[in-house]
Amino acid sequence: MAKFPHLPLKTILDGNYKFKGFNGGGKSQRSIDNLNNRKAHGETLKLMAEGIKQFNGDVIAWRKEQGLPDLPDEHVIPLLLHVDPKVFNIETLKGFGIEVIAEEDSGLIMGASVDQFKSLKEKISKFLKDKNQGTALLWQIEQGQQWRPEYILSEDLYWKWLDGFGDDEQFTVDISISCHVKKSEYPVQGKKTSNESFERSILNWYENTLVSDAELDQLMMERQEQAQTFIELGGGNLVGGFVEYRDSFGLRAELSGKALRDIVLNYPYVFEIAEHCEIENQTLTHEDFGEIECTILPPSGDSPNLCIIDSGIQQDHLLLEPAILSDRSMNFVPNETSVADHVSNGGHGTKVAGAVLYGAVIPRTGTVQAPFFLTNMRVLDANKAMSSLLFEPELMHNIVDHNPDISIFNLSINSHMPCRVRHMSQWASAIDMISHEDKKMFVVSTGNIYDMGTHINRPGIKEHLAAGRQYPNYLLEPSSRIADPAQSIFAITVGSVCLDEFEDLDRVSFGKKDYPSSFSRSGMGMWGAIKPEVVEYGGDWIREKAGTNLSMLPVTSPELVKTGLHGVGRGDIGTSFSTPKVTHILGQLQKLFPTESVLFYKALLIQSARLPEIVWHDQQARHLRHMGYGIPSLDRAIDNTPYRITFTETGKIAPKKAKIFSVKVPDEMRKQGEAYDILIEVSLCYTAEPRRTRKNLRSYLSAWLSWDSSKLGQSTNAFHADVLKEMDENFWDQDTEEPEDPHSIKWTIWSNSKWGKIKDIRRQASANQKDWVVLKSFNLPAELSFAVIGHKGWENDLNKEIPYAFVVSFEILNSEIEIYDIMQQVNVEIPVQAEV
Repeated sequence: MAKFPHLPLKTILDGNYKFKGFNGGGKSQRSIDNLNNRKAHGETLKLMAEGIKQFNGDVIAWRKEQGLPDLPDEHVIPLLLHVDPKVFNIETLKGFGIEVIAEEDSGLIMGASVDQFKSLKEKISKFLKDKNQGTALLWQIEQGQQWRPEYILSEDLYWKWLDGFGDDEQFTVDISISCHVKKSEYPVQGKKTSNESFERSILNWYENTLVSDAELDQLMMERQEQAQTFIELGGGNLVGGFVEYRDSFGLRAELSGKALRDIVLNYPYVFEIAEHCEIENQTLTHEDFGEIECTILPPSGDSPNLCIIDSGIQQDHLLLEPAILSDRSMNFVPNETSVADHVSNGGHGTKVAGAVLYGAVIPRTGTVQAPFFLTNMRVLDANKAMSSLLFEPELMHNIVDHNPDISIFNLSINSHMPCRVRHMSQWASAIDMISHEDKKMFVVSTGNIYDMGTHINRPGIKEHLAAGRQYPNYLLEPSSRIADPAQSIFAITVGSVCLDEFEDLDRVSFGKKDYPSSFSRSGMGMWGAIKPEVVEYGGDWIREKAGTNLSMLPVTSPELVKTGLHGVGRGDIGTSFSTPKVTHILGQLQKLFPTESVLFYKALLIQSARLPEIVWHDQQARHLRHMGYGIPSLDRAIDNTPYRITFTETGKIAPKKAKIFSVKVPDEMRKQGEAYDILIEVSLCYTAEPRRTRKNLRSYLSAWLSWDSSKLGQSTNAFHADVLKEMDENFWDQDTEEPEDPHSIKWTIWSNSKWGKIKDIRRQASANQKDWVVLKSFNLPAELSFAVIGHKGWENDLNKEIPYAFVVSFEILNSEIEIYDIMQQVNVEIPVQAEV
């Protein structure tokens, strides 16, 4: 048991968080000009609509002449719309007779007219008669179809499109197709609306929602049949099945260049096509470090079971065999049955499994009990490659379905290229969906930069150095961005730092201990999310001082289990091996807190993380991009000290609700004559339902959470009033020019990207949030309050709660003053919850 256990946070209020409407900062000048010149704008939109309609008719006629398969819905016209990005609500396009296919950057919307522009023309007519203003916010309809390849295709495919691929050239692609049924807004009770009438409105709304859900199911089936038929008539075929998301579905297909071109230009509901990307498969030489002589006992019966998704495991290894549930091992590699690790030079999944089981310290002598069970899911072949027949989103669902009792999955597997940043990928979205719906956690590596590049737009370390891009600056290049599926918003993403340094007359390591590894891909993640969240020791390359050759040495390489009955070695490096060390910490948390949720484990993990001493006193945005919240600590995650105390809370919260918690600070810590440094750390983790066709976290998720703290010197009651007063629902976008409140706590990251110590980053852009501050003890108030606040995303049902875990820690720095006992004594009251 922990010597200094975590304490529950005291809930003092659970009530409504009142929002006022979003004013968006006002219309753009172009919209104002359109309002002032209605006739010109209305007539221009009419001409644009007629031009698109005529073009679409010509395409249909040409297809019939060419003998191409009929389009599924010939009356539907694909569009690219330019709208006012400041104030236009894209969901209102339904009133224009336009289905939203996908949201793009800077006010660009991929859509489809479903009524041949009938509704749009009616809107324009009313606009010309001064009967609406919304049409002024619709700026332009792009002519032709030349825009579609740029917005639909992944970067690699778009380059090939521009180069001109042949009709008979074969492609394996992942296709994303939109399916959206708009739901009505949740009823709002007006001042004159009776409770009885309001309850009837809610009941009617839920009945209508059931109808909308049925319509969506039907639409999914229809479009899946359409897509399959269209692909097969074009000579292609599906690989695997369909994977459904809340507003779309995905599939993998093999098809010709001619069929690919047809889908890109003419299938109205497609919003993304990405070529199947090979898995990163660099295999490095492994040096023996010596054999072991110890006895490993099986885990205790109540130990957690962790899943390794990798290249298989050498299951009879002396260090691993007692922990592996061999009867549950599965092979997903097509045309193979073995679950063993056939990767050369010591294996890959075997090394990962050893790091999951033992962390950084491999046992050598004596008798050791394995801390948890391992389940082996083999998905990579002997070349560390994943077959194109394995559709990664479908594979994730299959693995989780086969292991319903497992909560933590290690995925040291990445695409070999940086993730796309337009829409969350199918693979990452599947992980997000599983994380929320099945309450699972994926621990994912950031991916590695190769020593030598494989593509002109994906340079390796040698190419960076040759171009004058020095370490660590090249780690922040767009080509060095984290690799799919590391951008998953709910996964714990893990990068790598150097475990030691080396230098002799001819060679030198890139980084010193705790510096970013020379190969570790960096953030940010999607839409400004902090990725990676944490880093661990994955090693570093050694470079020639007067040349370009790179090598590895044991001193800068982590110790790993390797294939061979008694094998242990050093000489392999990568985020593949930093990631399982974090999984090891999470496994220990699950073992100690078996009844808690994975969100609780995640929150304790990132709460335990800390940026290394080398950057602690000069924290900058680039450090977060390299290392996230820092290096986690098993000791800090599990226990406290006499000088540190941690409070925790898990629960659920609905949009437009708030929960307020309070921590009392004893007088002994606040004496005016003392000037101790108090580190306050706060972490919040949550999940919600994702959808793929929209941009930004708040429209990707059904709901999202933020947290706030009371000001210095602010009473608890005053903070309650602050939280419950009318506030801007979309404060996300309100990076105002207003100065910081001088009484606010100066958090490191903060909710306003202009106010934090580290600029241009918002903590609410992440679903795994952490922030921290160091305060002088005499500045602490007698009571410090925190609020967890629910915000509406795309889900209109305001009663749908989403789960969260919230953690607050106080630690005295550079002092021997013990605070655990005195803070525990004033914070042990039975929590009292008040309904507002």
